[in-house]
Amino acid sequence: MRTLDGRVAIVTGTAQGIGRAIALDLAAHGASVVGVDIDGDGAEQTAAAARAGGADAVAHGFDVADGDAMRDAIEGAVARFGRLDVLCNNAYASDAAVLAGDQDVVQTSMETWDRVMAVNVRGPMLACKYAIPAMLSTAGHGSIVNISSTSAYFGDVVFVAYSASKAALQALTRSVATSHGRRGIRCNGIAPGLVATPDAQKNLDPTMFDVYRRNRLLDTVGTPDQVAAIATYLASDDAAYVTGQTFVVDGGACAHQPWYRDAALLHPELFDDDSIR
Repeated sequence: MRTLDGRVAIVTGTAQGIGRAIALDLAAHGASVVGVDIDGDGAEQTAAAARAGGADAVAHGFDVADGDAMRDAIEGAVARFGRLDVLCNNAYASDAAVLAGDQDVVQTSMETWDRVMAVNVRGPMLACKYAIPAMLSTAGHGSIVNISSTSAYFGDVVFVAYSASKAALQALTRSVATSHGRRGIRCNGIAPGLVATPDAQKNLDPTMFDVYRRNRLLDTVGTPDQVAAIATYLASDDAAYVTGQTFVVDGGACAHQPWYRDAALLHPELFDDDSIR
């Protein structure tokens, strides 16, 4: 992969998990990184880890749904580094109360719905709104990477707000790519499936975690570093001809029929062991 030497990246949701991994991977490939998280201490710890590896990195603690704070952070990045090349919208509404309240459409409160949409959709929209002019006026081009989810593709009995917000983020990705591609802005997405982040391990009990794992084609669980590697690729010139796409990173969960786990019952002649059971 080509280096990101001289590039400047803003990454949201860097306190832990996928956002932290993306920030550190971009830094390891030469980028200067501005990390943003409502958990300012966590974002600073990630920035410190990037600096320990030789990168230039700073952190801000604020809510990504705060438009004034987002604008100020982007302007501050340009003032400090002289340019902006990459934006990665990774932050999502992950506080426990929101996750517990995100049920079906009848039971989900408007407070929960509005909070999820504010962080998961308004936040990325604001970041794009202020980052694109900064990219064009400094670097002359830019790459935006939005972290969606495979929940955007499926219905579920819960998480109606989360699923709807991630589908909206994919639509935003296509719209930004379409509106600004001729001016040199690429916009792509990544839709992770089950990834072993601290939040996933905290919010899913072992039974749920194993059910999700078993319904993937690969008998494993994704890692934040695997998602980060794709984000870094999309940020780099290696992906110069890629825009408007969402890359699914889910161990094959989106690739099979919903009755995949019962394939041996439907087609016993094809199975002589219990490898799929």
